[in-house]
Parts: sequence; structure tokens; C-alpha cells
Amino acid sequence: MTASILKRRTEPGAVYPSLEEAIRRIAQTGRLVFYAGYDPTGPHIHIGHSVSLLLMKELARDLGHEVIVLFGDFTARIGDPTGKESARRMLGEDEIEENTRTWDRQIAALFGDVPYTIKRNSEWLDAMTFANVIALSSSVTVQQMLARDMFQDRIRQSRPIYLNEFLYPLAQGYDSVALRVDGEIGGVEQTFNMLVGREFERELLGKDKLVLGTPLIVDARTGIKMSKSEGELIALTDSPQEIRRKILAQDDSIIATMFRLCTEVPEDRIDVSDPRAAKEALAVELIRMYHGEAAVSAATEDIKITATGPLDKVLKEAGLAKSMTEAKTLISQGATIVNGETQKRWDYEVKKGDRIQVGKGRFITIV
Repeated sequence: MTASILKRRTEPGAVYPSLEEAIRRIAQTGRLVFYAGYDPTGPHIHIGHSVSLLLMKELARDLGHEVIVLFGDFTARIGDPTGKESARRMLGEDEIEENTRTWDRQIAALFGDVPYTIKRNSEWLDAMTFANVIALSSSVTVQQMLARDMFQDRIRQSRPIYLNEFLYPLAQGYDSVALRVDGEIGGVEQTFNMLVGREFERELLGKDKLVLGTPLIVDARTGIKMSKSEGELIALTDSPQEIRRKILAQDDSIIATMFRLCTEVPEDRIDVSDPRAAKEALAVELIRMYHGEAAVSAATEDIKITATGPLDKVLKEAGLAKSMTEAKTLISQGATIVNGETQKRWDYEVKKGDRIQVGKGRFITIV
């Protein structure tokens, strides 16, 4: 079971010291302590976060290990530079605290009765002295920092790199020491920061921390990862109808990945041979996970949207067509019914109150 869980939830080449060693330790070493850290820089957890959270849940529920969800209420004030072309906006304490409360509720819903511990890194980072920071910084070189692709991109583009962005990996790395963990879980974009923590644990505690890097959910059309700061995301708090709408709007090529990483459906039961059916099945599973069985039927009711304009444009915005070309094809083939009548004009002006049906059982109402 250990091998199947890790192979499903981790990124090849992003497990340290190795996938084989991680499988061996997790299966044979007894009760280990793992953590995943999240900076509450926005109010919503999205399904990109669920990849690492589900791995934590499985480590606790299925393999009997201890898991800690760490809220980076201190590091959120610094701003993680990972993957950013410019410095991230620094947040105030009130905003961070409000986000933390909402994340706490959302994570509790995902874990259900599976035990986990909540920690905040302000507990130890607020207490650090300037001398402590200098001592930590002696373990990481400027060359190591500047070698990171994101900083090289900034240098080429003559964009500023701020000193606090160098300090962020130190703060995150020290979290591992303060928690005395056996392993850390995080998205592959966090690999550098997690390895800094691995080095700190080796030097300060004599421990060889496991690093379990999880894959990112990447939009196949744009190449941009799903995140709270990059475009539209699927939040755990979205309504059932909104989850379904957003899943239907996803590119076909990403559905298998989302099924594998963001749900607990056994891999041998994941079938994406029919993209449309796979999207519906994925939407149903996510709605069941975050809203319960009773919400599934409600999600199949009309999707309510506010879009108006040409019919082809509205179909695309509602996720009922992947492109304007596909929307025009559906309309010209008579697959679109507006207010009970077949509509074959793609330039039909959709207005408030219109009820549109595409194919069998796909409805939207303009509100």
C-alpha cells in the first residue's frame, strides 16, 4: 500500500533521498511525523492544495503516521518568491488571521475523522533573534539562491530581488527543525525550500528528513499551475454547480491527472476514454468529497451564469464548449435549444432569463 500511495501522489524525481528509501522507511520504521506547510495568503483552499492534503490524509489514515498541517502565519508576512516574476505582496496580520480561520474549517472538512494536528510557524519564528537568523543564513550560500531559475529570470529582466525573498527559505527550512519532523510534503515548486529544511535538520538535529514532492495541477492550455494567484481555480468552497461548471470547462487532457491526484477513486476505476463522461464523473466525485452525496443531484440542475452576448460565446464561457469553433458546430448541428426551441444561429443574442440546453441534460439559465 505504501508504494502505491507514494507513486500516485508524488512527482518522479522529487522524492528525497529517493522514492525507494521513502517507501522503505514509511513502511518499516514505525510511526513517523510528517508535515505540510501552507501560507494562508488567500481565503480559499483549491484542489491544487488537495494533492498534498490527500497524501497527508492517507499517511495518517491508511499507514498510521502522525501528520501536521502547518499554517505559515509568519512566512505569509514575508511572501514566498517561488515561481514569481516579481515580489509577492506582503499581507497584514488581520488578513492572514482571517484566511487561517477559513483554511482551518476547509481542511477539517477534507480530513473528516482522520486525526491531524494544526500548528502555526509564528510560534517559533516570532521568537527568533537576529543572531539566530544570521546563524541559519550561514548554511545557505548566495550562489545557491541566485542559481534558482526564478531569480535568474529576474536578473535577465532587470527586475529587483529583495533580501526578504532570500530569507523565506530559511524561515520555511527552520519549520522542519522546530517541528522535529521525519518528513515534509509539498508541491514540487517548493523543492528548494524543503531541501533547505532537510539540510537544517541534518546539521541541527542529525536527522535525515524525507522530502515528498507532489505534482502540480497544470492547465494544459496555458502551462500555468492552478493556484490562488494564477487565474481561475476550483476552490473547495465552490458551490456544487460551480465545481461542475469549472470541471466541464477544463481541457480534456488534464482530466485523468485531476482524477488521479485530486480524488481517492482507485486508479483502476478511472476511465477517461469518453472525455465528456469523465468530466461529469470527476465533477460528481469532487462534489461528493466537499459537499456530500446529497449535493450531487443538485449540481445537475441548471448552471446559473450571468453571461450575455452571442450564443457561441456564452456556451464557451459556461464550459459547454471548449472553443468558439466547437460552440458554432454544436449550434449549427441543432444541438442547442434556447427556451424550448432549437437555435441554429450562433449570433443569437442571449439575454437574462434564457434557458439553454446543449445535448442531453446540460442546462444553463441566464440570471
